[in-house]
Amino acid sequence: MFSDSTDYCHCCLVVELLNCLIVDDLRPNNPENKFAKIQKKNDFVKFFQISILNLFCIFAPKKTGMSVERLIFNRFVRQKNTGYTRPIVRIATFGVVLSCMVMIFSICISFGFKNEVSRQVFGFSGHLRMGYYQMSSADVQEPIRRDAVDWEAMRMSVEKTGRAPSLQPFHKQAYATQIGLIKTDVYNHGVTLKGVEQDYDFSFFESCLIEGNIPYFSDTATSNEVLISRILAKKLYLQLGDRLRTYFVDGNDVRARAFDICGIYESGFTTFDEKMMIGDLRHIQRLNGWDTNEIGGFEIILSGSAINNLNQQAGIFNNFLPLDLVTIPITSDHPEIFNWLDLMDMNVIVILVIMALVIAISLISVFMVMIIEKTNEIGVYKTMGMSLATLRRIFVWKVMYIAGKGLLVGNSLALALCWIQKNYPLITLDPSTYYIKHIPIHFEWSWLIFCNVGTLAIVLLAVLLPSIAIGKIREAEAVKFN
Repeated sequence: MFSDSTDYCHCCLVVELLNCLIVDDLRPNNPENKFAKIQKKNDFVKFFQISILNLFCIFAPKKTGMSVERLIFNRFVRQKNTGYTRPIVRIATFGVVLSCMVMIFSICISFGFKNEVSRQVFGFSGHLRMGYYQMSSADVQEPIRRDAVDWEAMRMSVEKTGRAPSLQPFHKQAYATQIGLIKTDVYNHGVTLKGVEQDYDFSFFESCLIEGNIPYFSDTATSNEVLISRILAKKLYLQLGDRLRTYFVDGNDVRARAFDICGIYESGFTTFDEKMMIGDLRHIQRLNGWDTNEIGGFEIILSGSAINNLNQQAGIFNNFLPLDLVTIPITSDHPEIFNWLDLMDMNVIVILVIMALVIAISLISVFMVMIIEKTNEIGVYKTMGMSLATLRRIFVWKVMYIAGKGLLVGNSLALALCWIQKNYPLITLDPSTYYIKHIPIHFEWSWLIFCNVGTLAIVLLAVLLPSIAIGKIREAEAVKFN
C-alpha cells in the first residue's frame, strides 16, 4: 500500500494528529466544542469520525495525489488563528495590503507623470528639431531652405546601409517662431508666435481645445487666424473672435500685425500656455523678409518605439544631413523637465525596495510567532518521523499564503482606485508646479507584474533563513511545550 517507509510514517503521523484533534474537540471543557452534546448522547459518533479520518489519511494521498504536507498545510489554512497569533497575522496582512497599494500607486503615478508631461512637451515641439546648430526655438531663427534636406535620398541612404529598421516612420512639418508683444487696453504680454503650415499635426491641440476651432490655412492667401491659450485669454481679457494686435521688433523697426482669435486651448502646461500662440507661417516669412522656400526648421514627429530612443533617432538623421544642419532631441531643449522625470524612476525604485522590505520583515515576525505557537505540533511531527525539509515547506507555504492573500487584496484595491482616478480625476494639482492639472495614471503592466513577483521572491528568501529555527527544536522538549 505504501511506496516506502516515509509514506507510512507520514500517514500514521496525520492519523494520530487528526485523532488527537478530534478527541480534543470532543472534550466537554473545550470552549470551541461543537460536538459536546452529541458526545454526551452517543460516543459512537466520535469513533465513527476517527475511523473515517483514518481511512481517508491512509488512502487519500495515493488516490488523489495529495501529499501529507499538503494535507497539513490545508488544515493550517482552514484553521482560524487564536490567541496572540490572530492580531499579529491581521496586522501583518494589513501591512502587506498597505505596502502593496503604495507600490502600485507609485508605479502608476510615476509612469503617468512621465507619459503625460512628455506628451505635452512633444505636442508643442515634436520629438526632434532640425535646423542650424545655434538655432533656438524661442529666439530669432536663421532660416533654412526647404530643399536643404533631401528626404527621399536620406531614406534610400539609410536603406543601403542596412539601418532602415532603425529609422521608424516619421512625420516632418515646417515651422518658424517669432517673439512678439500682445498689447491691449489694459495689459501687455510677451508671446512667441509659432508659424505652421497645412500639414502641421494639430492632434495635440485638438485634444486641448476648449473653444472655437483649429486655424485654417489655405494654399494661396495668408490666414490671420490664431490659436491662443486660456491663460493668455484670461490675462488679457480676450474672447473667441476678438481682434488681437501684436507687435514684432526687427532691429530698430516695430511691425504690427492683427490676428483673429479662432480657438482657445488649455493644455495645463503653464510653461507653454503662457507664451505660445499658433498662426500662419507666412506671417513670419513676411516679417523677416524670407521667401516662401525659407523656414525656421523642421519638427519631426516619431512613432512606435522610436519615441523611447530620441538620441539614437537624432543620430541617424545627423548622419545624413549637411554639415551646417543638426537634429536635436526636444529633451535637450527642456533638460530641467526631463531630468526631473528621470529622477522619478529612482524614487520609485527606492519606494519599491522599502515596501518590499516592510512586507518581508512583517512576515518574518509572523513566521517566528507561528513557530512558537506550533512548537508542540512540530515536536510531534518530528517524533513521528517527518523530515525537516517537509516541516519547513509547510510553514513557508503558510507565510507565502498570507503574502499572496495580502498582495491580491492590495492589488485589487490599488488598481480600482487608480482606474477611478484615471477615468474620473478626483485629485487635482497645481499646474504651475507640476505642469498638469490632476494626478495622471498609467498602467505599466510589465512593472506591475515585476513588482508582485519580485515581492514574493523577496518574501520567500527572507523566510528561508528563520525557517532554520525549526531544526533547532528538540522533540522531547517540544512535546511538553505549552
